[in-house]
Amino acid sequence: MLVSELLNRASTELIDTPRISWGLEDLISYYNSAISAIASARPDIFIKTQPFACAAGTRQTAPAGTIKLIDVERNSLTGKTIRYVSRADLESLIPSWASSVGGTEAELYIHEPTNITTFWLYPGVKAGTSVDLVLSILPTPVTKSEVGSGASVQIDDRYVTPCLDWIMYRAFMRDSEVTANASRGQLHLQSFTHALSVSTETDATMLAMRDSQASTKGGRQ
Repeated sequence: MLVSELLNRASTELIDTPRISWGLEDLISYYNSAISAIASARPDIFIKTQPFACAAGTRQTAPAGTIKLIDVERNSLTGKTIRYVSRADLESLIPSWASSVGGTEAELYIHEPTNITTFWLYPGVKAGTSVDLVLSILPTPVTKSEVGSGASVQIDDRYVTPCLDWIMYRAFMRDSEVTANASRGQLHLQSFTHALSVSTETDATMLAMRDSQASTKGGRQ
């Protein structure tokens, strides 16, 4: 689906096809906000693997737009896997690990959930050393010109309805001093939240079924 088609649906739902009350710029802003909200709730649907040029040393900062660092997968050049290690374990083994420099490939990485975009490599590497990161990346906001030239929505079809619900929520809440609009906005927000929570539960169930089947098959061998 094109972003323009989705925004046309929003204008129809708002009974504002001439876009007198909610202009195209407003709707594009609400669309970009919807993508950000979906990404916050479901970072797993924006996962990609990409090479990353490291800074010198151990401390690294993930690319701009990173929602969540999933894994530091491997050294790009050699393909050697980089294993996760906790900070406490590494410090107990190598107290001076943080000052390590000059390595040509990493062996271990540290990442703490409270620090979304920062991770550490051991040994510390030379500037420009490339590693493959698995990231959840927030899509670049679309512009008016991109919408006009036929930009596609940045989500798959199952998230189009929640995306529309968020757009409607933002549109109605702009005029929330009108009681009816405030109520309608909250209903769309509830629909958005419910749809994403159901999606999360469904995916978790499917993963559990897959893991159970794999365990059963493994036990029969």
